Amino acid sequence: VQGANMFITGPQVIKAVTGEDVSADELGGAATHNRTSGVAHFMYSTEDDCFLAIRKLLSYLPANNLEDPPVLPAPDEAKDANPKMREIVPSESNRPYDMRHVIAGFVDNADFFEVHQHFAMNIVVGFARLGGRPIGIIANQPA
Repeated sequence: VQGANMFITGPQVIKAVTGEDVSADELGGAATHNRTSGVAHFMYSTEDDCFLAIRKLLSYLPANNLEDPPVLPAPDEAKDANPKMREIVPSESNRPYDMRHVIAGFVDNADFFEVHQHFAMNIVVGFARLGGRPIGIIANQPA
């Protein structure tokens, strides 16, 4: 959650040891751990948003190692190949495109729950559903 911090040694100790002035946010805030260190996988503005995301993440996972992940009812119509996919993925292999648009084109309800959205921008990782079944997605990001 933005405004939260995580570090071993706080700004006062850094100042005493190195003489460097650094804020708690710069040292170990949500943005630092999402964009730079990669220690945090998600970043939300409020606790309520964070709790909603946790519930969504858990909806893809089994309750324990002996259970299957939860399956939701499949969308009413089977997902046909997205006719716009030809526009999304260019025929020229050196032209960039956003893999998130490709993913949205084939998963249930175009709903993709991305993990590490702000870190390692060359890869897209997350969860979605196909036919109501949870899947994990790891994709190279050419854009």
